[in-house]
Amino acid sequence: MSKEKSLGQYFTPESIADLMVALISPSSSQQRVLEPSAGKGIFLKILTQNNFTQLTGIEIDPMLARQSPISIRISNFFDFPTTNKFDVVIGNPPYIRWKHLSMNQREYFTSKPFWHKRMSGLTDILQPFIFKCVDHLKPSGELIFITPVFWMQTLHAKPLRRFLLENGSFDVIINFHETRIFPKVNLNLIIFKYRKQKRDQQIKVINYWQKGNLEPQIVKRILQLLKDPSLLKIESKKEGNLEYFSTHQPLDAGPWRFLPLESEKKLVSFEQKCHFSPIFELNGHKVRLSQLFSIKDLEALGHSIKNCKKVNLGNKSYFLIPPRAQLTEYFPSEVKSSSGPLSRFVQIGDVVEIGNGMVSGLDKAFRLKVNLELTKKETEILIPIAKAKSLRRYYVEFLIEYFLARPGVIPTEDILKRDFPSLYEQLMPFREALTKRYQYNRKIPYWEWVFLRNYKLMKDAESLICVPCKERFDKRGYFRFALCENGIFTTQDVTVLVKFNWVKESSEYITAFLNSKEVFEWVTNKGFVRGGVAEFSEEPLRVIPFRLIDWNSSLERKIHDEITLLVRELYQDQMEDESKISEINELISALFG
Repeated sequence: MSKEKSLGQYFTPESIADLMVALISPSSSQQRVLEPSAGKGIFLKILTQNNFTQLTGIEIDPMLARQSPISIRISNFFDFPTTNKFDVVIGNPPYIRWKHLSMNQREYFTSKPFWHKRMSGLTDILQPFIFKCVDHLKPSGELIFITPVFWMQTLHAKPLRRFLLENGSFDVIINFHETRIFPKVNLNLIIFKYRKQKRDQQIKVINYWQKGNLEPQIVKRILQLLKDPSLLKIESKKEGNLEYFSTHQPLDAGPWRFLPLESEKKLVSFEQKCHFSPIFELNGHKVRLSQLFSIKDLEALGHSIKNCKKVNLGNKSYFLIPPRAQLTEYFPSEVKSSSGPLSRFVQIGDVVEIGNGMVSGLDKAFRLKVNLELTKKETEILIPIAKAKSLRRYYVEFLIEYFLARPGVIPTEDILKRDFPSLYEQLMPFREALTKRYQYNRKIPYWEWVFLRNYKLMKDAESLICVPCKERFDKRGYFRFALCENGIFTTQDVTVLVKFNWVKESSEYITAFLNSKEVFEWVTNKGFVRGGVAEFSEEPLRVIPFRLIDWNSSLERKIHDEITLLVRELYQDQMEDESKISEINELISALFG
């Protein structure tokens, strides 16, 4: 394994190190400064050039440490006693996923009870680095790091976010999104400045939206902005690909999205208008859908199921939270309310079943070749596949035929040769590669797909809503949720949504809602987005707010039916008719007043 993966070594460009050192609050040069993963000593060099003298650098790799112009202590940072306190901790900590940790590293963390509540099998070593660095700070001390953004958003990093909230506050967040800072490394990187002091002061936030390498003049402009005290008074301003504004400290340990205040208010308003839901009688309880919580909701809350009553709606299980449950997170505006039942916005996952497509293990081997003469049995195992590249807003532009032999249909290779000769001939060039596919703990014949994930869901559905699992939206400016009739299947590049039987809203309405500008704005600001790509696997889709129809309102029924008709016309015409799409968006906006 390369050192990049085993030790998380990605070396900081000098311009970035200059920027980060400039973030240190003006004070005496006698401040004690720690660089916990010093590498070749770039931060120590620049700190020295800026007249800092009380420096401690630690590096685990002796070959790197010996290249530093400043003396570095060769040691494992986790062996460095936290009784050593500093005014500033600065640097570029290692990024090593748990699966890339050595056995000794894993044993170190699993053997110490201190880390049990702070780490899991999904944890990057970056997280314990941040924990420990905060422990090394004096009161009001500053932590200035460049890291990937993921720890601010993933569920398994929630203990770290909670710890940071409890112990201090942020001064600066700089988000570089898809801009490349390290050569050959595609990571969404942030620089943050955190102070070990709880303050209500607003955060200076700078976003830079530009692919390719980071240009020196941008770094210079960012530094100018950070030195400008008026930035704390700016709601939002843009200069080309630069956006800068001030915002409040995070309210809770949920995913952190640093947004302009006006944008955040708009999104909260959208969520609140998705609280409407009908009343159901479930297990003798009359409750609204917005008062039901899934296991994942409870996990996000950090709330045990012990005091919750389990109920079922259709084929999905939920839990009722007691009215006086002491909750401090999750939909903060609701939690702060009185002792009544906790409520949340209705989610897409409440009204549809979500599943990723099937896995062949080698798509090109099973894709039907043009002008291939087929036997009757071969035509019987052809299925139409909707691929991500074929999806448009509201419809699928084209389908691709694949061979799919379900387990047992072709029991032996002799039968494959005899009854499926064209398929056999097509598979031969790929035979070796097919035998090396991941086997999912069973022996899979080379002529079968490796995982028929959600085959039954798609086969039994009256209609499907399809979306690319990874949707690049930055140039397009919209998502592609496409309606499909029954009998269509997808592979792993497409996620499908199938509405539950109890849902009165049409699949056409659900498709329109997901394609709406309101959902686009919510997802791009609060969904699982990296750079200009939105991830639409099950969990990111599940939590998108959804506006149910009030069937007692003649106006809402009319809006629903008009949307359904327009979507049906788009589907039948197989055209992205912008006038109809605009009309649909206006109707959906009307539901939000």
